[in-house]
Amino acid sequence: MRRLTLLTNPDKCNLRCPLCFLNQRGRPFGMGEMPLEVAKAAIEKYAEEIAGGAPSGLPGKGQCGLREVIPSTMGEPLLYSKFKELLEFCGEKKIPLNLTTNGSFPGLWGTAAGMERLLLACSDIKVSCMGFDAPAFAEMMPGLSFDCWRSNVEKLLSLAGELRQRKACGQEHEKNSGQSRIATVSLQVTLHKKLLRSVPEILRWADSVGIARVKWNLPVLISAGESLRAEYGIAGSAVHEIRRELESLRALYPRVRCEGSLFFGADTAGAMPVRKIASGEGPCDFFKDEIWILPDGTEERCPNPERRFGDRTKKGAACENCMLLGR
Repeated sequence: MRRLTLLTNPDKCNLRCPLCFLNQRGRPFGMGEMPLEVAKAAIEKYAEEIAGGAPSGLPGKGQCGLREVIPSTMGEPLLYSKFKELLEFCGEKKIPLNLTTNGSFPGLWGTAAGMERLLLACSDIKVSCMGFDAPAFAEMMPGLSFDCWRSNVEKLLSLAGELRQRKACGQEHEKNSGQSRIATVSLQVTLHKKLLRSVPEILRWADSVGIARVKWNLPVLISAGESLRAEYGIAGSAVHEIRRELESLRALYPRVRCEGSLFFGADTAGAMPVRKIASGEGPCDFFKDEIWILPDGTEERCPNPERRFGDRTKKGAACENCMLLGR
């Protein structure tokens, strides 16, 4: 297994984005925060299992087989009260974090020291993007201004460049990192209907500031959020058009990799087919790559968003209707 997702703080966020599953559900998950000991136990379990039963860090073993830990994908992971301790624990295990953040970088994590720490502890830092001007941010990422978001991303990229220069000059990284790498910085764009006109501008800006990758993800609507489809959903014909537009733009900005669910099922490097399975209890191909741990330590093996966040009795919860099939 390549990575472990810890649902560290699903109900704790400083934004109220309309396409978030919390908003779609209209109610909190009610799971509370993940105790640090639960997070540590899950990491140790899978690090040791993948390494063939031998604890990571033993002489001659090198890094363990668990390649990444993802802290939350619901809620803002940088608001997890034990995030600093989780970062330190993963550093001791030589396991990088794969971080997705809304770009607010609260508290310590908005300082130069905090951002450097993240860059040295993560394999990739994905910053969510659901709008690309002030009015769009007010609607799609309320609680964070566009200027603040953009300034934070550019500051992060600037610090990443400085760290690479220091590395090239032979300077040592901070002791707390446990890593020799410096994280890449990516955008995770939720490509809803109102954002389509901003695609060229987003790609142009990403190239100009040194963003390594843009993940273009289509909106994911569970049954509870179906009313949002008319306002934010994208029809199949528009999906094909925006794919073609991005293909033409790639030639202008070859340094930026374009990936994400927009390309699922297309004949591109972004495709990620997932085979059908007979039962939602798994395992499916997704489980070979990733497993989720809920705050109480329960394992969630099915990736279908309707099953995870919505209503398991709905048609969309069936495996043959899973939106991750890659079609």
